[in-house]
Amino acid sequence: MFTPQIVVQGRTQCVGNDEEALLSSIVNAPRFPAPTFQATFLRPTPDSLQVSLSGALRAKVDHNGVKVMVALYESGLVTDCPRGENKGRVLSNEYVVRKLEKLCTVKDISAKKTVSGTVNFALWEGFNGSKCGVAVFVEDNSHQIFGSQSIQLPDTI
Repeated sequence: MFTPQIVVQGRTQCVGNDEEALLSSIVNAPRFPAPTFQATFLRPTPDSLQVSLSGALRAKVDHNGVKVMVALYESGLVTDCPRGENKGRVLSNEYVVRKLEKLCTVKDISAKKTVSGTVNFALWEGFNGSKCGVAVFVEDNSHQIFGSQSIQLPDTI
């Protein structure tokens, strides 16, 4: 096992165990408003999840455009570390991205304009919706993040 790299808003990066660099990256990161998406979740088949989203990005988008991405994540995982700098430890893992899909690309829109779309995820063996959610984020072509929102999956999924 190795200490993972941390990327803050797609702009700065550091090694995960460098606390000073991490805190500096977070403190100095620009602030953007979170999108205001409403989500509808369906299970068309036992092995798939459909996520429909509609809402405002809350930031003006110019002619260069942005991508609206949706990450399906799982929390509550644990990893035994038999080797490496964490040898002998059991690490808890939260917000582990299991799937990533593009909802849409948008250009030249106002901050209040509604954006909508649907993504479909193939689910993994042992999928447990109560441990999962989706993160919606807006990024440009350089992968800089301009806003994000997290939505927990409903218990009925």
